Amino acid sequence: MDPSLVLPSDLEPEAHAMANLRWRVVSAVAAGTSHERLDLPCQDAVAYQADEQYLLVALSDGAGTAERSQYGAQTAVQAALDSLAAAVDATSTEEQAGWQDTLYAAFAAARSAVESLAEIEEQPLRDYAATLILVVATADRLVVAQLGDGAVVAGESPDKLFLVNLAQRGEYANETFFLTQEDALEQVQVSVVEKAVNLLAVMSDGLTRLAMQLPAQEPYLPFFQPLFSFAAHAHEEEQAAGHLLEFLSSERVCDRTDDDKSLVLAVRMLDLEIEPDPEQTESESQTLTGGRMKG
Repeated sequence: MDPSLVLPSDLEPEAHAMANLRWRVVSAVAAGTSHERLDLPCQDAVAYQADEQYLLVALSDGAGTAERSQYGAQTAVQAALDSLAAAVDATSTEEQAGWQDTLYAAFAAARSAVESLAEIEEQPLRDYAATLILVVATADRLVVAQLGDGAVVAGESPDKLFLVNLAQRGEYANETFFLTQEDALEQVQVSVVEKAVNLLAVMSDGLTRLAMQLPAQEPYLPFFQPLFSFAAHAHEEEQAAGHLLEFLSSERVCDRTDDDKSLVLAVRMLDLEIEPDPEQTESESQTLTGGRMKG
């Protein structure tokens, strides 16, 4: 696999996009307004890479109360992507058990990398607390491993979307699981979908209240459909990523969530034709702005 890895910088919101013969991917990470008010860094991190056989995605949401969680998140996605990329380069296994082992190994690599960072910086491991979501999409299946909150939404077409994993919640309200917990690897949830998906959205918890219908835990289609149409028809990749960042930072989004927001949109280009939204304008940013949102 020829990697094309993207990773947000330490403090600034950032957006990325990539296209190849199989996947078109657009991603963005935006700081929450609550973080900006408190002069805190964005604590989300995203990394992905793809070729004609695989799409690999890692997303991490640093704990808001952990002093160095942005570095924990960045370290986790880098180590996990490195582990996944090495695994898919080394084997073509299609067995479910093999994929589960691959995902667990990537989580173990991420945990070890964060532990090493804490030791080097001589800081408590809890200061690097972060969630982690890993995704592997192949020609005929989707594998998702998740620790903590956030969401992965997938589907064959824009009107047939489903939530892959339920967000993990702790014993108390607003509590979730983090990679730095002693039993973190025991809490990882792995799901294998035995079919190809053409659309994929991976997001941090900051967007789930906009994107999901509660309490049913179902994707809110009017939120996703304009986004997938936007991604599928984005001709200038970096420009599209910038428009996605503008959308995540927009008043209409920030009025509904003050948390950090990260989103990866992926469309399998050779297998899916998505018609443009009838309301779509010439501007990609206007396409996003014109998209419908819940409420």
